[in-house]
Amino acid sequence: MTAEPQLPDSSHQSRPAVRAALSVLIALHVLAVFIGPWAMPPQTSELAASCAQIFQPYLETMGLANGYRFFAPEPGPSHLVRYEITSEDGQQIEGVFPDRNQHKPRLLYHRYFMLSEFINTLENPNGPSANLQAYSKSYAEHLMHEHQAKSIKLFLRRHYIPRMNEVREGMKLTDKRLYEEHPLVLHKPDAP
Repeated sequence: MTAEPQLPDSSHQSRPAVRAALSVLIALHVLAVFIGPWAMPPQTSELAASCAQIFQPYLETMGLANGYRFFAPEPGPSHLVRYEITSEDGQQIEGVFPDRNQHKPRLLYHRYFMLSEFINTLENPNGPSANLQAYSKSYAEHLMHEHQAKSIKLFLRRHYIPRMNEVREGMKLTDKRLYEEHPLVLHKPDAP
């Protein structure tokens, strides 16, 4: 009885190539995770901007181009959305999100915080953008549904961090001078 000749196992030959390809993909992903916050404004170098431009489609697809940033050495302002609601019975309701007292647990507060930070990223110094208007209207419609409102006004509130000398002089984090606000949208359900 003769033994049949054994063919070489082709799966063993392709493993180094597969490993190398996977290693390159993993390295590129880790690089993209770093580039996301590194290239965020306001202080972006030309190198960071160039890298972000190359990786932009991947950053957007994978959700890595979000608003988080390395917090050192100087964190920027935080953003809140303030609203003024007129309910069906004429009652005036004011609120803000995120709200530490209302949005609990912490994860829910963080989700509202990310919504307010996201709306800030759509701000355009040359005037309101279509995306800003669309998202503002969406936020307004949600709040109107939640409060059975007949109209709502939304405002973006920027909360600056006090400087070291201001803190030494006794300025509190809640000082009114640290806030800046501008309107986002006035929405009524029967309005187009």
